[in-house]
Amino acid sequence: MWQRKQTKMTTITKLEKQVLDDIANCDMSTDGYGLHGPTGDWNFSLPMSQVRALLSTLSQKGIVGVSSAEDMEEDYGWVNIRPEYQSEASESDPDLIKGTGYKLINLEVK
Repeated sequence: MWQRKQTKMTTITKLEKQVLDDIANCDMSTDGYGLHGPTGDWNFSLPMSQVRALLSTLSQKGIVGVSSAEDMEEDYGWVNIRPEYQSEASESDPDLIKGTGYKLINLEVK
């Protein structure tokens, strides 16, 4: 597992939270390696023009890491929620993202 640094609460918008939820609920997030997924349009509930803008702001805030399709030599890029914004969670944890073993942390929606 990653070394998690101390992180204070980071404020995000409802739309940023929606994008994080889309990433967290991606099939790739169930592989045991944290919350991550492809940046293809099939993975998001918002239009891709909006998703790209939101991923940019989430990246600027240090919440996600994004790699482009060119970086990955694939047809799409990848996005991961940084370790300081996710934590392993037990089945009894009410914040557990179903099927992943993880939950989002250190985020406040305004």
